[in-house]
Order: sequence, then structure tokens, then C-alpha cells
Amino acid sequence: MADVSWQNNNESLILEKPRRNRLLFVIGGLVLISAVVFLVVNAMSGNTQLYKTVGEFYAERDRLVGRDLRVAGWVIGDSIIYTQIDAQTSRLEFDIVDDLNNPTQRLHIVAMNEPKPDLLQGQAQALVEGSAGADGVFMSNPGGLMLKCPTRYEEMDASGHPTAVPMFDQTEY
Repeated sequence: MADVSWQNNNESLILEKPRRNRLLFVIGGLVLISAVVFLVVNAMSGNTQLYKTVGEFYAERDRLVGRDLRVAGWVIGDSIIYTQIDAQTSRLEFDIVDDLNNPTQRLHIVAMNEPKPDLLQGQAQALVEGSAGADGVFMSNPGGLMLKCPTRYEEMDASGHPTAVPMFDQTEY
């Protein structure tokens, strides 16, 4: 086998110094990282939506007026008013509270051009997306009314359970 060696006798063929390449790489990396951080912060600040209860809303009312948020509460049954104004315009109004036994702070909800949901009844849980005006009326976003009826999600009585399916008995363990 022959020995192979390489020698550079011409000093002008030396490539550019590696320090300049490293500096460009670091600067490019910093620009890229700062762009990603800017995009993440910008996206998060514009799309955040607060989740509040009725009591929390009234505690921070001055700060929350005009902001897009979600408010949760219990529907007061006798406050539900559905008005068909014309063939294409309707108005649905109701009040929600934090505690049905102590309805001192009511938040008046108005949903325009929404059909009256079947689940909208007294003692249903409501989650409403929208914003409150300075007059204290909470205007729902289109499609921003979500309801959960407590009578539809009751736990089944163990005596009504089919006998063909064995039930887990915790006393055995």
C-alpha cells in the first residue's frame, strides 16, 4: 500500500476563517428564535378567552366590560323570554346566577337570532360566550350558548341495573 499524504503549499487556498461562519450562524439562530417567540406571544394574546362565574364577573366588571369571555351559571326559569321579532330576527333573553338558592347577583343574557334550545329551562347549567356592555347586558356570540340540563344526566339507580350485567361490589375488596 502506498502512503498518501496531502500538503498545501499554497497559502492562498486556505478557506475563510470559521469564526465568521459561527457568527453568522448565531445571528441567524437568534433572529429565528426571536421571530418564533414574537409569533407565539402575539397569537396567545389575541386569542385568549376568560372563563368567569357570575360572581367573578361582577367583582371584575369594570375590567371585563367589552372583553370576549365565557360566563357560567344556573338559568333562572321564570326569566326566559323568547321573542320572534320578524321572520329572520329573534331575541332570546334569560338570567343566570351562581347559586339558585341565593339569586342576588343576576347576569342578564341576550342572544340574537338564536333558536330557543330545548334544554333552556330553569335550573339548567349555561355557559355563554360573548361580551358585556356598559349597561350590564351580556350579549352572546352567534352559537355561543351552551346548556346542560341536570335532569338528562342523572345517575341510574342500582336497583334498575340489568341483572345480566354483574355490578362491581366494593365490599368484597
